[in-house]
Amino acid sequence: MAYKVPHRLLFSLIALALLCSAVQAVTLTVTVKDYESGSYLSGASVYVSGTYVGKTGSSGTFDYAHSLTSDFSLKVTKSGYADWSEWIDYDDTSVTVRVKKTTVDLAVVVYDADTVKPISGIRVAITAKGSGSVESERTNSAGKAVFDVDASETYTVGIDADDYESLEREIEMDGESRNVQFWLYPAGRFAFRVLDAQDQSPIAGAEISIGGTVKGVTGSEGTLATVLDQGRSYQVKVTHTSYQEYLQEVYIGENAVVTDIFLKKATYPVFISVFDEETKPVEGATVTVDGSRAGVTDRYGRLSLGQVVGGSHTVAVKADGYTSWEGTCTPGATGADLAVELASVPVSLSVLTEDADHAALSGVTIGVNGASQGVTAADGRLVLSLKPGTYNISGSREGYLTAYADRTLAVGSSGESAILTLKPEGPTPIVVGAAALILIVLLLAGVVVTRRIRMVGRRRRPGQKGF
Repeated sequence: MAYKVPHRLLFSLIALALLCSAVQAVTLTVTVKDYESGSYLSGASVYVSGTYVGKTGSSGTFDYAHSLTSDFSLKVTKSGYADWSEWIDYDDTSVTVRVKKTTVDLAVVVYDADTVKPISGIRVAITAKGSGSVESERTNSAGKAVFDVDASETYTVGIDADDYESLEREIEMDGESRNVQFWLYPAGRFAFRVLDAQDQSPIAGAEISIGGTVKGVTGSEGTLATVLDQGRSYQVKVTHTSYQEYLQEVYIGENAVVTDIFLKKATYPVFISVFDEETKPVEGATVTVDGSRAGVTDRYGRLSLGQVVGGSHTVAVKADGYTSWEGTCTPGATGADLAVELASVPVSLSVLTEDADHAALSGVTIGVNGASQGVTAADGRLVLSLKPGTYNISGSREGYLTAYADRTLAVGSSGESAILTLKPEGPTPIVVGAAALILIVLLLAGVVVTRRIRMVGRRRRPGQKGF
């Protein structure tokens, strides 16, 4: 009798076979990268649950095929890098491993604090804080010395160089390469501090010369650093456009690091002359210097601003009827004489044209000093914008006699007006006069002839024939 396998058992066996087949198909791709640069690392050893299974290839990857059914430990090692390990889910198909170097680069770059140029050939020493080991290198042409150091160590960097002050600083490595920069200050470094003699405020932009050689200009704090031998005197000259020149012998004592120089403000006489476009003086113009009122010009357009502190100043000029002016004035050793030309503001002139009955007359051509300016509108008006001055205004239209008017537009005027009354064209007074004279002559001649005829008639005798 044949043995029959129960259906339930058969189904379970098939399911188990399928499950085992699925587990055997898992492949874990391990990718190994440098923690700092992100570059792929070849030759990294891979361990699964403590057992070596292979190394990464040129692409930094290793494929591990397995049939494990539970989580397992993964470990990656590579020479020069710290070991990496972590638990991996058995069904994971990829993992990216970033390993940190056990040694990294410490680059020390040294610059001259005054010239900001790299210093080559000087000795740089580093001391490991933990082990006490010491290494030294000399800087190359770029002022750089490079050390291979423990990625997690702290180092003391010491720099000694002839003609420079010694320097020492502590650097803590954090698993990555570092590039650190240092200033070296020349030995015998000394600073001048330039201050205002009145309020002791720092003076920026003051030029300092020592022994006839310009050393530079002071910064925002009023200081300038240089290198000087101590224990001797120097001739120091300090100049600034707003201050009196300083020239004295200054002694630099032993261990001195800074000396203060006080400058007194320099003042210069300044005058201003204000004219219009026709070079006529403008009287009563208000002048301000750096926002403060300095006064008004006299009838000659002149104003003395008195003694003005050297340096650049903002000068503004305002006068009624003129466009405001603003500029700069920089008085020097001989003072300054500032000439300002103001442009006058145009004045509005409203011209009204009318006929003899005072009705508005449109289409009238308006002339100013003989030059046409336009024609009047339906309301008989034309508004002109003219510079101050005296003008002859004319209005002409066909069928009318030209009308004229003179107007003076004053500076600062709010506006002027002119009315031109045009009369219809007719016989001229000369023609009318001549005609009247001829008529009178004819009348007189007629009277004379009539009287002569009458006189002749009275003298004729009876029966006498006439001619």
